[in-house]
Formats: sequence, C-alpha cells, structure tokens
Amino acid sequence: MREQHPPPTGRKHEMSVLRSAVTACADGASTVVEISGDPGLGKSTLLAELERLARAEGLTVPADCSGAFERRDPLVLDLLRTPAPEDPGRHRPHPDPARPLAAAGRGRAVLLCLDDLHRADASVLDPLHDLLRTAPGTPLLLACAHRPRQSPARLLAALQHPAAHYRVLRLPLAPLDWAACETVLGPEYTSDDRDRLCTAGEGNPLYLNLLGELDQNAAAGLPATVRTALIRETAVLSGDELAVLRAAAVLGDPFDPQLLAAVADLPDQRALDALDGLSALDLVRAADPTGPPSDGHRLLRSRHAVLREAVSRDTPPGWALAAHRRADLALRDSGAGPLERAPHLAHSARPGDGAAVAVLVEAAAAARHRSPGTTARWLRAALRLSATDCSGPVLPLRVGLLLGLAEAVAMTGDLTGCRDSLGQALDLVPPDRPELRVPLVAAGSAVERTLTPGSNGRVLERELACWPQSDSRADPLRLQLAIVRTAQGRFDEAEGLLDALGPSTSDRRTRSAVAACRALGTAYTGRQEPARTLAAEAAASFGAMTDRELAACLDGAAQLGWAEALSERHHDAVRHTTRAVEVARRTEQTHLLPHLLLCQSYARQATGELEGGAASAGTAEETARRLALPNLVVFALTLRAAAAALRTGPASAAGTVEQALRTVGRRGRLWEASAGLLAELRLAQGHPDDCLDLVRAVAEPGRPVPLPALRAAWCSTAARAEATRGDRAAARHWAAAATEAAEAVELPGQRGYAALAQACVRTDDPDAAAELCRSAADLFAAAGLSPAEARARLLLGRSLADGHRLDEAALAVGRAKQLADACGAAHLGVLAVHAQRRIGGHRPRPGLRAPAHPALSEQERRIAELVGRGRSNRAIATELFISVKTVEGHLTRIFRKLHVTSRSGLTSALGLLDAA
Repeated sequence: MREQHPPPTGRKHEMSVLRSAVTACADGASTVVEISGDPGLGKSTLLAELERLARAEGLTVPADCSGAFERRDPLVLDLLRTPAPEDPGRHRPHPDPARPLAAAGRGRAVLLCLDDLHRADASVLDPLHDLLRTAPGTPLLLACAHRPRQSPARLLAALQHPAAHYRVLRLPLAPLDWAACETVLGPEYTSDDRDRLCTAGEGNPLYLNLLGELDQNAAAGLPATVRTALIRETAVLSGDELAVLRAAAVLGDPFDPQLLAAVADLPDQRALDALDGLSALDLVRAADPTGPPSDGHRLLRSRHAVLREAVSRDTPPGWALAAHRRADLALRDSGAGPLERAPHLAHSARPGDGAAVAVLVEAAAAARHRSPGTTARWLRAALRLSATDCSGPVLPLRVGLLLGLAEAVAMTGDLTGCRDSLGQALDLVPPDRPELRVPLVAAGSAVERTLTPGSNGRVLERELACWPQSDSRADPLRLQLAIVRTAQGRFDEAEGLLDALGPSTSDRRTRSAVAACRALGTAYTGRQEPARTLAAEAAASFGAMTDRELAACLDGAAQLGWAEALSERHHDAVRHTTRAVEVARRTEQTHLLPHLLLCQSYARQATGELEGGAASAGTAEETARRLALPNLVVFALTLRAAAAALRTGPASAAGTVEQALRTVGRRGRLWEASAGLLAELRLAQGHPDDCLDLVRAVAEPGRPVPLPALRAAWCSTAARAEATRGDRAAARHWAAAATEAAEAVELPGQRGYAALAQACVRTDDPDAAAELCRSAADLFAAAGLSPAEARARLLLGRSLADGHRLDEAALAVGRAKQLADACGAAHLGVLAVHAQRRIGGHRPRPGLRAPAHPALSEQERRIAELVGRGRSNRAIATELFISVKTVEGHLTRIFRKLHVTSRSGLTSALGLLDAA
C-alpha cells in the first residue's frame, strides 16, 4: 500500500495539479509547471512534494530539492550546459539538450526542478531558454518556481511561450484562506489571538509560523531560515539601499517616502535611487489606500510586516537609535502629531526630557480607546523618561501616568499588572493628598471586583472616611462602594450611597452608571417595576452615547444587561450587550468581555438563540481562562452545557457539567446562577440527588436568597427532582416555595416555573396538571422564553394524554416540536417525536384494549399497560418522564394490589396477553 502523505495546508488544488502532471509525464507527455508567488507562500514546499510524487511514480529525478531560500543543486543545470572550450570555468548551453536528458532518464521520464528562478542570470536562463524551445529527448516534467514581481522579463517571456511539444500548467499561489491559516497556527491560540495573527500573516504560511513563534516568545531571535532569507535578500543591496531599507523599518508601515532621506541620513537623490532599487527587488511596495483620494501623494510599505521586523532586528542598535532621533526631528518639522512622533521618542528620548514626556502622554490619550496596548507602551516610556523625584509638582504627573498605565493594561486584560500599577501609585501618595487617592482607589476597587469576587469594600470605606458627606470629589468612591454593596446584597446601603451622589451627577457617564447600578439592585431584589423603569432610564442614557463614550463605561453596560436579563427583558439584554461587546473588542478592553459575553449568552439561550448563546459562552470561557478568572470560567462552562443539553441531549453535556462542578467555588452571584443551571442539567441527566444538593445550597426555603428573580425556577427544579425520587411531600414543599417566590417578583417566566412545580405534584389529577402546564406554557410564551415553553408544552401533552385528551395532546406536542425546531433544540425535538408516537400508541386500535382495574391509579394502569407491551423499566421511565426508581416503586404497589409476583402474572391479571 502506498504511504499516505498529507498535502501542504491549503494547497489541495495545487497538489491535484502536480499529481496529474506526474501521471501525464509518466505516460509520455512533457509538461512545464510554473509555480509563482510571493516569498513564503510555499513554492519550495510544492517542489519538494513534486519530487516525492515523481519518485513514487518512477520518474528519474537527477537532484534532490534543497531547502527554502537555497538554490537547486548545480547537477540539474549541468544537464543543460557544457564547459566553454575557451574557458573551462565557464559554461555554455548544451548544443543538443535532448541528448543529456535522454541519457539521464535511461528510458524513463525525467523531472527537473528549478527554484528561485527570479535570481537566475544568463548562465541559467540561456540553457533554460534553449530547452523550452526544443523537443526534449525523453518525456520531461520541468518545474519552475519564481517570484513574479522580481523575475527578469526574459524568464517571464520564456515561460509564457514554450515550444508546442510542452503542455503548460500554471500555479500562481494565492494567500491561504482563513480556515487554512487557522490550521497552520494550530489550536493553542485563543480565537482573538488567532484572528490577530491570521490578519497580520496575510495568508502567508511562512510568516504565520514566524508570527506565532514571535508571539509566544517575543524575546527570541529570528529563526535560522528567516535570517538566511534576510541575508540573501540584503546581500545584494548597496550601502544606500540597505540604509533606506532600515530607515523604512524605523518609520514603520505605511511610511512617507519623502522622509526616507532624512532618516537614512542620505542626500535626497541618493535616497530616491536606492528606493527605486528596493522597489525593483520587491522589498517595498505601494501601500493600500486607507482613505479617500487626496493630493496623489502615495505611501509605501514593506513587502510584509515579518520582513520589516526581520530588518529591524538585524539593524545595529546605535544606527537605529540615531535613526529614530532623525525620524522624530523630521516628523516634528513636517508638523506631524503626537501619534506619529511617539514611537521614535520612545526609542530615542533621554531621561528628563519633559517635552518628550508631554508628547508621549498626548499620544497615549489619543490612542486610549483605539489601542490600549499602544497607550500602555507610550505611558511606560513616559514613566521611564520622567523624573523619579516625586516631590512638589512632579507627584501628580507621575501618579497620573501610573493611573493611565493601570487603566490601559486593564483594557488589554492584564488585571494583575493593573493592580500593580495602582499599588505603585498609591505608595507614592501620602494620606494628606486624598484628592490624588480617590481615582486610584476607585479604579483599584473595580479591578478587585473582577479578580476577587466578594470584595468587601473596606479600602473604599477607609478612604471615604476622609471626606465630608457633601464633597462631590469623593463620588467615584461612593459609586464603587454602591456597586460592591449591591453585589453583597446590602441593597439599602447601596441606595443610600447612590442617593448621596445623586445631586452631583451632572455628567452622562456617571448618571448612566448610577441608573444601571440601581436597576441591577432592584432586579436582584425582585422589585420588577422599579427595575424596569431604571433599566429603561439607563438604556436611554447608554443608547444616546457614541461608541467612544460607551467605551469608557462598559462596566455599567454589563450591569444594565444583567438587570434586563433578570427582569426577563432578554431581547433588550441581547441588544445592549451585543453593542457593548463590539465596542469592547474594537477598543481592546479584554477584561470586560467575559462579563458581557456571559450576559449575552444567558439572554440568547433564554430566548432560544442556542447556537449564538453557545458561541458567546465559548468565547467567554476562553477569555476568562486567559484572564485567570475561575468563577467566570465556571459560569461559561455551565452555559455551554445548558446549550449542549438542549441541542444534543443531556449526555453530551456531561463532561462539561462535571468540569464545572469540580471548578466551582461555592460563593457569589455567579456561583448561585451556575448552581441553578447545573441543578437543571443534573436532573435531566438522571441525578436528582445531585440536583437537590445544588438547589439546597442556594434556594432552600427559609434561607435568604440573593437572587429572588430566579428563586421560583430553582424551587421548581427541586420540586420535579423530589417528584422523580417519589417523595411527594417534599415535592409539594418545593412547589409551595416556588409559588411564593413567583408571587414576590411577578415575572411571567417565574410564574411559569411555579405552575410547572404545581403540575408535577398533581399527577393524580391529569386535568388539573394539564391546566397548570398550559398556564406555564402561556406564561413562558409571554416572557419570550421559547425553550421553557417547549418543555412546558411537552409536559402539557403528557398530562393531556394521561387524561385521554389525545387530540389536544397531539396539538400541544406538535407546538413543542415547532418551538424546538425554531430554537435548534434538537434534543427537545426528539422528545417531541417520541411523545407524538406515544400519543398515537394510546389511540384505540382494533383488537387492542388495556382494561382499567379499580384498585389501580391512572399512573399505575399506564405502567401496567406498558409492562404488558414488553417495555423495560428504563423504557417506561423514559416514556413517562419519571425515574427508574419511581417505576420500580409503582410496580411494587401494582404487584401487591393485584396479588401477582411477576411481570407475566401482571399481564395475565390485566387481560393483556390476548390483546398482544
């Protein structure tokens, strides 16, 4: 059997062409294969694959392929040329190239591979030209690889019009598509990092691999292959060309060619001549226009960012330092702004240069919401250049730099670095300067809330004690403490703090944050009318903001989203979190993404958008892991499991649920929300005891519950779990608790869960249970909770079937199937199909009768009938939505009532054997 060899990533079409060329040549057809493309796209790799295919097919291959960036073995060319008589050290084309090819083939077809032909001189082009103009003496497969932008005209002409003896196959290599780029990078990157690297790599597999290496180890030197390539590219450059190439790398992409002379320290004309030489070698190219046409002035760029990085790393440090100084002076004289000057000042300014610090600070402010990582870079440079003596007026400057750095690194997701910068700043500020401490403590509190759920706010209390109640300068502290108190469930204290800053909240950002905090607090407590009013106020305020304004208060947007979700305004929550996620991504505020994505996922799944909800949860999990936020990871796992259970069944979510249970820390609101969802999943997986353990931890009657808005749903889950276990008294207890919780919050969805809880304890009265299930389904529909409505209508169908109202049952289950299909809840759809079959099985058929028995309840009669049909206990449990233990308990009572001891005896007693 021939060895299987995977094709190069993303090159299936090209490999198919090469296989056909080898097969045709083996059958006697001479072929020219032209492989063209930019450096790094895989020309040499394809030549190596072609040699492997040719050997496997039995072709003669005179020389091995060499590695990338190296010439082919001279033995290949020796077939096509002979030593010149007048000078044996020189060669001339062979007068009859067919003869040496035939001799080399020895009766077999021949493969010749010529790489890097764009570098070819006359000693290569002359014999190649002659070969393409004559018939080969044996079937020949001639593979030629080159870079079209750098290839001489003579080579292009020769390849364009070979002799009629050859068929021609052209393979212009395009950049890899997105999926192939992701395959090249491998699975070890997050989705955001993959997207960033794929964009930077521009579909070039060599550059993608190099970018990946540099991303994982920025301090590492250039790989040997890249250094070899760079040496080959730059070895042919003149001194002026090398200086201009280095100047272009210093300026960065895109660059203004008019600045090159100053940065390279060359006269204008010499710099322009060198630039023309670089363009001819395809080392610089025209930059893609980024805006509307202007005065015709064109910018240029390096061939690729990896080439620019390689040139930068190979530039002597002293030359680079001087070049950055020259670049800054040239940009300053041309009227460039801080963003253009900052990269050069960061490299070349000296400590104590106050003007340079001012430019860097201005550049950092301009880049803050577009590129927080760049902002952090400029602020670190400003800190390095600024005076370290913090006495007098220097203190506010240095504290401001550290505060800005903390905010910037937080936006990139480095929360620990943010906390460290804030700590450094606080260490500088004495206690008698509270006005400088307020922004530092407020920012530190926001970071602690993310890093350490359950933050107690003691630092905020201590700082607030230094301020009079009426001093509005301490409002940031009051707002942060109010958020902490809301998270702790100390809502009255939170309201008092928000009231204290109310009259002074003149800016929209603070007003929006206050409204969002109030809305979330009232939603937590279950006071839905004020929660809806406050959420609408906050939504209007956030909606009036530009994206730039919203970027500064995404924390409040997350609070608004959760307030809306807990108030069962899920569509509003999806709309607002979707916009906030887009702004967070665009402004690189990675640290806020998990909270926003989790709210988005929760709301999407509640309304039946399961695919989108699962995707949001997956991205949230990935980001939370990178930020080392385990509580957020647990909630993300739980939401992923919930979506999987609905889409593919509870068994498919088992591994994710187990992982979440192992990781979870039992405290905080996210734990409580996670516990409620995990309890539902454990019940669906057939583990009612595990389910009850989770529910008792957060919603046991008599215990204060921090999330009253969800308590009815949790109690309903517990009621169904107890009913599954056969403990009717405990089920009634939980059903009563669900009703009480639903009445307290007056949300239609929670009232629906309470109705389901009551239905599960009314199995002795199918009509009453059916009406409760119908009420639950209607309430879920009113709240827009499609998956919950589908479940309720399935239960409605079962209750109606129990009451022999089969036509109504079929309608209810049919509607459940429609809802499940619309949501993508394939598992619910399967359950609906099973229910439809059972309803069909209950319809009267000739010769089949299941007589009632006065001693048996309706449920016992149904179980007895299913036993008579040969169903196992597990099959009966699945069909009737009860546990195997419940079936066993019913059978014990049935045997006792009918005085039988076996399943066959039961069937005989009911008279079902003849019917079967």
